[in-house]
Amino acid sequence: MSSQADVRSIDALKNFRSVLALYSEDTLAALGAVDAEVRRTVRWLVEDRPQFWQDQIKRRREHVASARAEVYKKKLQKKPDYSPAMSEPMELLRKAEASLADAENRLVLVRKWQTRFNQAVLEYHGATQRLKDLSASDVPRAIQALIRIIDALEAYLAVAPPSGSGAGASEESAAPTRASGTLESIAARVLDEEPPPPDEPVVEGPARADDEEKPETHQGGG
Repeated sequence: MSSQADVRSIDALKNFRSVLALYSEDTLAALGAVDAEVRRTVRWLVEDRPQFWQDQIKRRREHVASARAEVYKKKLQKKPDYSPAMSEPMELLRKAEASLADAENRLVLVRKWQTRFNQAVLEYHGATQRLKDLSASDVPRAIQALIRIIDALEAYLAVAPPSGSGAGASEESAAPTRASGTLESIAARVLDEEPPPPDEPVVEGPARADDEEKPETHQGGG
């Protein structure tokens, strides 16, 4: 695996950082809007609709009772020589009973859809949780990593290149050492770690007195 990075444009990294930030904001905003709509629908389905249809059932039962009372009143008016018209009150009673049945059926459907909708909400939250975590945690971490990379690259570009005149070959030979130290510093900044300690200077020559080379001694005359 290559240890070199082929960076062609720091501006491209900055643009990508901005796009990532916008992606995170837009995604979280969209998910927040959907969550708000889900909560509104839950309240409508769990609180508003049941109460509405319970009130409707109560009112429509009163209408049924009133229509039945009218039919009963008409029947009491019936005499051997007189028969009141029953078609209109009977039709009103039929409509009142149908309206009551419709309200009762709608209340049953609301309670049925409460269970289905709650299950759908659980599935939705399970499906979008990874996206939420990505937008709220992973993307910001990636943005911070890009910021460190950009800062490190800009710091590297700010390092003055070695001069081509003056010291000549000795300065040119020292340039790889300076570049290597700069790159190590950049890597440490990108990884958010402390830079490694410099190598201990190597001291040439004997380290201890007993390691010194003993002079040769010649025995005998000569």
